[in-house]
Amino acid sequence: MNMAKLTAGLEKLYGPGEGTRICMTILPGILADFRKVLLRAAPGADTAEDYLLEDGKGTVRVTGTRRPDGTLLMDAELIPSGRP
Repeated sequence: MNMAKLTAGLEKLYGPGEGTRICMTILPGILADFRKVLLRAAPGADTAEDYLLEDGKGTVRVTGTRRPDGTLLMDAELIPSGRP
């Protein structure tokens, strides 16, 4: 997962420092929730979930796969909504 890219996207939306704080605050909860989704998914199935930011300025899209050996692979990207 490219945390630097996700943090940079949040800082672009919210400003320096605030984007990093938001990333450190919301991302752990999002990843914990998505981990539960992956554990329920069939092994090898590609899975995706969108998490709308509270203020609607963007969406964090998390994608992943649970390998047959139980390994979880996850990636996240920020999709700005275009709202100020």
